[in-house]
Amino acid sequence: MSKKVLVADDSSVIQTLTKKILTTQDFEVKGLKSGVKVMETIEKDDYDVILMDINLPGVDGMTLINQIRGLKNNKSKTPIIIISGNYKNYSKEDFEKLDISIFLKKPLDYDALVDAVKAVAL
Repeated sequence: MSKKVLVADDSSVIQTLTKKILTTQDFEVKGLKSGVKVMETIEKDDYDVILMDINLPGVDGMTLINQIRGLKNNKSKTPIIIISGNYKNYSKEDFEKLDISIFLKKPLDYDALVDAVKAVAL
């Protein structure tokens, strides 16, 4: 059975490329552009990994991660990989406090992305 990956990024290009690449690696991928939609989706469905940009419309990624980590079920432990070009505004400690599995800088290295998803999902 395919592992499920949720991609939360407001960039259509990032979503499209990420979906194509991860689908060829046998992952089932759903893409969303808004932080509000991410929480709605996570509450309904289970995902093996969440790829998330820090800058999302509606609810920013850091707030969203806090909300996910605060859930009262196993979904709070879902591995989260941050993908962002805005990493300089945050420290390594900021990400460690939120239990971020892996941080990837934009522009994305898609080989590193596949490796990261495989590392936390399989």
